[in-house]
Amino acid sequence: MKLYVVRHGETLENANNCLVGRINSPLTKAGIDQAKKVGEYFKDKNIDLIVSSPLDRCRQTALAISNNRIPIIYSDSLLGRDHGEFTGKHRDSINFNDYWNYNKNIQYEKAESVRDLYNRVAKLIEDLKQQYYDKNIIIVTHSGIMRVLYYYFNGIPEDGIFGEITIKNCEIFEYEI
Repeated sequence: MKLYVVRHGETLENANNCLVGRINSPLTKAGIDQAKKVGEYFKDKNIDLIVSSPLDRCRQTALAISNNRIPIIYSDSLLGRDHGEFTGKHRDSINFNDYWNYNKNIQYEKAESVRDLYNRVAKLIEDLKQQYYDKNIIIVTHSGIMRVLYYYFNGIPEDGIFGEITIKNCEIFEYEI
């Protein structure tokens, strides 16, 4: 199984460096252009399925990649991290290393914990491996989900901090399963 993971194109909140999570915002003009460019990248690849977050920014990106050639299914398991009380706030307003620390796994009043997020994403990958083990799949999702997938495939760091990587809009990660 070949798995491509794509972050959605730019949104206004991304451009302003805010925690977006489950805000259902559309792509900016730049985000639409990014999604079209990623669609070109996949144009000649043998892709069987796109699995996407149902939020508009991911839908728009998935549709640009699919270009009516590749079937798309939507999964709530790919929704961005529920930032709860931090939704819409500037990224600098939180302690990023604590917020993304798997070992500390801080339980916030409303925000989804890192381990809950990790378990949700890991279950989806296990399900995809069972159902589509011989397929090439594109996942269209959010930076937090991509961060979790990176550590799912590469191992959780000893300090538990999921902060080693930054993920740009429409960046592509590839995994061989």
